[in-house]
Amino acid sequence: METSDLFNRIAGHYDRWSNLLSAEGIRVWRHFAVEELAIGRGHSVLDVGCGTGTATLLMAAKAGPNSLVAGLDISKDMLAQAASRALHAGWPNIRWTCGQAEHLPFADNGFDRVTAQFSLRNTDNWMESLGEMVRVLKPGGRLVLLDVVQPATSMGSLAWNGLKTVTQHLGRDSLKPYQWLGLSVEHAPTSGELVFEAGQIGLKDVKVHHWLGDLVMVLRGEKADNVPKPSHRDGVSVIWAVDGSLTSLQAAAWINTAVAPQSIVDIVAVVPTASVAPEVADNDAKAWRRHVRVAEAQLVPERFLVRTHVLQGAPGPQLLRFARHQHTGVIIVGSKGRSARADKWVGSVARYVAENSVCPVLMIPLKAMPSPDGDADDPETSVS
Repeated sequence: METSDLFNRIAGHYDRWSNLLSAEGIRVWRHFAVEELAIGRGHSVLDVGCGTGTATLLMAAKAGPNSLVAGLDISKDMLAQAASRALHAGWPNIRWTCGQAEHLPFADNGFDRVTAQFSLRNTDNWMESLGEMVRVLKPGGRLVLLDVVQPATSMGSLAWNGLKTVTQHLGRDSLKPYQWLGLSVEHAPTSGELVFEAGQIGLKDVKVHHWLGDLVMVLRGEKADNVPKPSHRDGVSVIWAVDGSLTSLQAAAWINTAVAPQSIVDIVAVVPTASVAPEVADNDAKAWRRHVRVAEAQLVPERFLVRTHVLQGAPGPQLLRFARHQHTGVIIVGSKGRSARADKWVGSVARYVAENSVCPVLMIPLKAMPSPDGDADDPETSVS
């Protein structure tokens, strides 16, 4: 059954059960999100995934009777409920449109305010939907998202488990579609993913507010004046972090066989900043450049577009900053196999990159090497 069919079945009692299942929290969250839009008289407003029009009517009251207010939803029955409510409330001029968030039927830069409330995770592709919302937003206009997202905290996870437990026990046939509410979180982004993607597609001054740990969130941002167009490349863009270790050099075999020909391979070495004499710093920089040349020689000639880089600064943050700038597909780092305790003392570039990267990270281990610590109480020192 399609998502639109599920919502068609519950259109008549959607608002009542949404209030019950959220313990009336949804009222507070919606009002907060509408206030975050900062709608003024005469503003044009678009409500994506408007459902029965609850938030749309709140926004129409703020924008005034002579403003363009539009509501879009994929469910025809939801839109019928919305149009009926608007007529009885004295807002007959709201434009109701049946359509998909991934393909908004509106011109570029057409709205002062755009919002999506509890609808983004129900789209076929939330990233495309978010991009469409930014496209139809005027430069300087404001986007506000209110949704249930995948929690990353223990409190948010506990709230999600509670939501799934409650909805899965709704056994009456007319209520079974609400079981989707708990399951749909599996397909939702985290708040961190939403914030990152919002910045990538042209939103600035992004702010986030959470409830129920981090299960429910409001994201607010404004469209930048110059929104960058996404870049497209053939093949995979790879960052290969090298430091002269055998573990990092072993990545060459994987790159030569698994990475598509003509892909971009950026070999990157980061010289850590140190308070040493100039001649020592110069010798250190030369050593890092040698590591880059050794790594480059390991790749099959002319198979890839190879670029070499020697950066300076904190290695982990520098690698991630470089990766964001290059829109990297995967980062490859060597893992020294230190214990967690040792990593805390001396730092681990591999661990830092793996924990903070927004793109996949391939960690190259050398499993035959025993840990020098031999800490019996540290499971990471064991050899597998």
